[in-house]
Amino acid sequence: MNLLAEFERIKKDHAKAVRMRAARIVLGPSVMRVYRKGTGKQIMPILARISIDEIAKVGNQKQFKAWFEYWLEVLAKEILRLNSTNDRIHPGYKWGHSTKILTLYIRELVINTRYFKDPIVDTIVPFLYSPIDSVVINRLLDLGCDFGFLRIKDIDTPEKFYSIQDLLDKPAKAVGAPRIWFDDNWGDRQTSHKPQRITNAPDL
Repeated sequence: MNLLAEFERIKKDHAKAVRMRAARIVLGPSVMRVYRKGTGKQIMPILARISIDEIAKVGNQKQFKAWFEYWLEVLAKEILRLNSTNDRIHPGYKWGHSTKILTLYIRELVINTRYFKDPIVDTIVPFLYSPIDSVVINRLLDLGCDFGFLRIKDIDTPEKFYSIQDLLDKPAKAVGAPRIWFDDNWGDRQTSHKPQRITNAPDL
């Protein structure tokens, strides 16, 4: 095989490669540490075969929700099969832990790659659900939000999952931002945003 043929192969399979790379990023140690060993390897192909291209046809929140719940069921069924006795993710294996993986995967492909063209991204982003984890939960608690649970595994019903999404959606829209941006709290790992004193900083 020569170099030209190799690039032809890469070009042909590029979309699949991007999906696999996104799955590999999402299924890192920080996400998979609560699962049985080998779970990530088993569910990676499931993420990669999600019909992510169908998102481009989504025109409203109701359609996105239906698409999201279909693939959530597929993913959660496999996670349950591999972790049926894993107390670290029960009872919220589906609406807590599985939604975290799925929302992270969708975010990675829609926002953090060039998988979709910009006009499609601009349409889709407002529909996306925010990943919910301990950092996000703690930040919401810091802000005085009370939703009746403290851990991801306690999110064991669709009502609990969507209650947080609705909680985030209204203020996000009020400032012209998508609710998924609330996940930026994870980027700096802050569970409390009280001002911190910076010492030895250069004068600007």
